Amino acid sequence: MKATTTANTTTVAITSHKAIDQQAAEVGLGVIVAFTALSGLWGATCLLSALAQNGFARLAAGWLEAILGG
Repeated sequence: MKATTTANTTTVAITSHKAIDQQAAEVGLGVIVAFTALSGLWGATCLLSALAQNGFARLAAGWLEAILGG
């Protein structure tokens, strides 16, 4: 009976260790996704701000000038 209890305890410890590793990976991925979403939201906000201040034609001309080095 004691051997069975020890085997069950070992199995639970290994399962818990795997669960902790999985949770840590999910948290790390969640942080990366959150910062990526924040960066995209910031970029979209800047683009909309430039569009509101300058209009589409000046925004397109400025973008082309920045890309082509004009």
